Amino acid sequence: MFRVAIQIKELISSNVTSAIESASNPAKMLTLLQREIEESIITLTGDRTRVSQAKRRLEASLAQHELREADWSDKAKTAMDHGREDLARQALMAREECRQTIARLKDEITAADANLAEIDAAVRELEVKREETRAQAKAQIAADEAARAGVAGGAASRAEAHLNRINTLGQRAQFATEDEVPARTNASVDREIEEMRRASAIEAELAALKAAAPVPEKKTAAKKR
Repeated sequence: MFRVAIQIKELISSNVTSAIESASNPAKMLTLLQREIEESIITLTGDRTRVSQAKRRLEASLAQHELREADWSDKAKTAMDHGREDLARQALMAREECRQTIARLKDEITAADANLAEIDAAVRELEVKREETRAQAKAQIAADEAARAGVAGGAASRAEAHLNRINTLGQRAQFATEDEVPARTNASVDREIEEMRRASAIEAELAALKAAAPVPEKKTAAKKR
């Protein structure tokens, strides 16, 4: 997507006026620009569909992991109620892994929302640019026909005014940015401290579950004969 976004940025921010002035056939150049804009809109529409589908899959996976998180908590309590501290500890560790997955899925869903917003903004800008370019192409064609018919007067000035409007729109639109993903590195000391924190949290919860667990009844020593 971001490769296409960079191309669209260059397309919209390019100096259209200079290109038209240097073109041997400005009307044809504007028509080609209009087609290029329309192809970019189609590409972005396809990107939006793919991102939306990926987001729906992420949301479904998130719902499943949230259910698993609650299930592991219940299993830890059940194990402690039956005096199985080892099983309760394993259940809490599995729950922590599930929580990490949940956090990652939420981050990916947030990134998908940002991509969708960027695509929507790009499409809106391109649609404005397309309509403007279409109007400029029609005006240029009319100006060329008037010039060929020998019509003097204000045809040149009107064409120049239209071209200035294209340049203003082109300079205004700056919406696509390169995909800059910060490198994610974790120092070994950070990982070790995080593991210590998780272990302490699990031990604290185990202690709480152990304190809340029912005390098993003592068996009678022996029946009197």
